[in-house]
Amino acid sequence: MSVLPVAICSNPDCTRHAAPDARGTLPGSCPTCGFPMLDRCWKCAEALTDPFSSYCASCGVPLKRVLPRPAARSPELVLCGSPDCDWAAEITSTAALPSRCPRCRTPVVSHCWKCGAHVVDLAQLYCQACGVPLKRQPRPV
Repeated sequence: MSVLPVAICSNPDCTRHAAPDARGTLPGSCPTCGFPMLDRCWKCAEALTDPFSSYCASCGVPLKRVLPRPAARSPELVLCGSPDCDWAAEITSTAALPSRCPRCRTPVVSHCWKCGAHVVDLAQLYCQACGVPLKRQPRPV
């Protein structure tokens, strides 16, 4: 019985893993957080076969090392969270990132509330990673 290779996200805060697709290739980056996917141990280069393993089965090192975080995306895209408002903007400085829409005072959206994927288009209505609506009706008070 042969064991299929797997890839796991290298982000210590992410639990995403993947099996080969129809072409037999593993993803290079995590569709959830964007970090590189690992298909081999970083120390001994042994292929990974258990998607839930935290340590290499061959040499025992931790597979997910805490590495420097990637640089912040610039510019950050933000949308008004209200389905009734079409305000959107590119923000080049994190300090200038508004928490509420300047038109209607609804909280803004810069990433998916469910999976954390970033907004990639100023006209985006649904998350490209998981498909949930980015704009939601407010809950009744």
